[in-house]
Amino acid sequence: MITVKPVVPQDVINLLNEASKLDPAAIRALIKNRVPCSGGLADHPTIQVDTTEDGEPRVGMLGVINGLFGVDENTWGPVIENFPNDTRDPVTFSLNPTFRE
Repeated sequence: MITVKPVVPQDVINLLNEASKLDPAAIRALIKNRVPCSGGLADHPTIQVDTTEDGEPRVGMLGVINGLFGVDENTWGPVIENFPNDTRDPVTFSLNPTFRE
């Protein structure tokens, strides 16, 4: 039987940091990847979506994950990615200091 527990942003940060240490290239690719999305998704109040130079909306994994927890006054979610200069090093994740649960 699977036990489901409540998840808070720090749980997500811990899991992403663990995964990034295990496979830096895979997690970097997942976090950097953006896919085209609809205007409806782009208008979601908590899922973070960016746009291309042509104005096309795109969404990534972290934008959807952050959507679970809401946004701060600047419309940013609680989980921040930190990309090291050396692409072989793991991406690290931390808590957005302006986010309040």
